[in-house]
Amino acid sequence: MNKRYYAIIILICLVLVVSACKKSGASAQGAPRTPYLGGSSGLKIDFEEGSPPPEVTDTESFGFNAIIRLKNDGEHKITKDNAKVNLVGFDPADFGQTFDEMKDSEPQDDLDARRRDSEGNIVDGTTTYVTFPKSGGDFIPTKFPGNTPFKFRADVCYNYETQATSRLCILRDMINIRDDSICKPSGTGTSGRPTYSSSGPVQVQNFRQTVVGKDKISFSFDIVLTGNVDVFWSKDERTPAGGFDVACPRAARARREIENNVGVEITEIPADPIFANLKCGGLDSDSAGVVRIINNKRTVVCTVDLVEDRLDLEKSVSIRLKYNILDNKEMDVLVKHLAEE
Repeated sequence: MNKRYYAIIILICLVLVVSACKKSGASAQGAPRTPYLGGSSGLKIDFEEGSPPPEVTDTESFGFNAIIRLKNDGEHKITKDNAKVNLVGFDPADFGQTFDEMKDSEPQDDLDARRRDSEGNIVDGTTTYVTFPKSGGDFIPTKFPGNTPFKFRADVCYNYETQATSRLCILRDMINIRDDSICKPSGTGTSGRPTYSSSGPVQVQNFRQTVVGKDKISFSFDIVLTGNVDVFWSKDERTPAGGFDVACPRAARARREIENNVGVEITEIPADPIFANLKCGGLDSDSAGVVRIINNKRTVVCTVDLVEDRLDLEKSVSIRLKYNILDNKEMDVLVKHLAEE
């Protein structure tokens, strides 16, 4: 009995030691070494179950609401005034309502971004709701000649941003690269650099660096539309706070003017004294502007001079993308005709 007792004690101690080692190993890894969670998600859009119900009856016998659930699965906060929802797909008069009840409805709350806390744990983004009819009341089907299907679609326009970062390799001698250099700028071609992009439907990918001369480099990056959504932006930065049709226009002419446009801003380089004469093709100024995505991608190419009095280093480059997103979710509602007696 004593031997068995001691064996159990030893086994328990071994389990505790192994567990402690695993915990110690996890701690040794330290905090996450990437700045963003990453991904291509923005708002996740769904109808609440039963709102609207898949089947109702006509002749003003059944009232219901349409409740849209919004969850921020990306890494940019959305204020509630910068998200607008329209409910489309049917004539509201068929359900005892007006078009004003279907337009420019706002979420109940601001939508905080998905993020990591100080311990590295992932904290989900905010979930909130939009209810139609927006001023209260119910959808009440009128009388129809027979069973009639309707499409309820929630069109959601919201403002979003993507933050991205990479690093440039800056050496005292950009031509004659030593084997023990802290980084490799690649003087004969293009060098891919690690690129980190926050979660959003528009991403920054493929940051590349090229040596142009002894004191001059070029870098480029791709702006990629990765989500199945429409994007809009304009030089005067129209947002959903000004109205759905201002930020995500439906009219053909207004849509053509700002569709597939993304605002771009390059930060850190313009203010750093080791750089001079930053020029980026396609941007309105040296470091900011609006570009159009074609076939889901746009490449931005920049050149910058380096001051002669410098040391070897790696320099962070931050890129900010701004855009409005138009996305939707739809479901079918069958209105069943009540037979007349």
